[in-house]
Amino acid sequence: MKLKVWISLFLMLLLAVGCSANEEKKADEPKKEETTVKEEQTNEPEQNKELTKKVKEEEGVLDGQVYTQNGMAVGTLVLDKKVSDADAKKLAEKYAKELKEEYKNMKVNVQAVRDGKNVANITLE
Repeated sequence: MKLKVWISLFLMLLLAVGCSANEEKKADEPKKEETTVKEEQTNEPEQNKELTKKVKEEEGVLDGQVYTQNGMAVGTLVLDKKVSDADAKKLAEKYAKELKEEYKNMKVNVQAVRDGKNVANITLE
């Protein structure tokens, strides 16, 4: 009879310990999921609408975008075929300087593409 009582107590103790350990794991899981979601949100690009509009208004620019992502300010310029390499480089340098003024604490990268080829790539630390 005593053996049955001890076995019953031992089984109840194991059951209680097992259940509490499982609850701790469940409590930790949502926190991990929340941090993953927050990290993904910070990695999404945030467009600078004002500078994007200014880039698109430049002569010879077909399309473009200015945005920040992963602690970096980025500018992309899609140029018309008639834009020379020298003019492409000047435009890229111009916007790299503007981005650096606006985002002083960020690394800046501006790329100019013409006819599917990268014709200028300016990076400022």
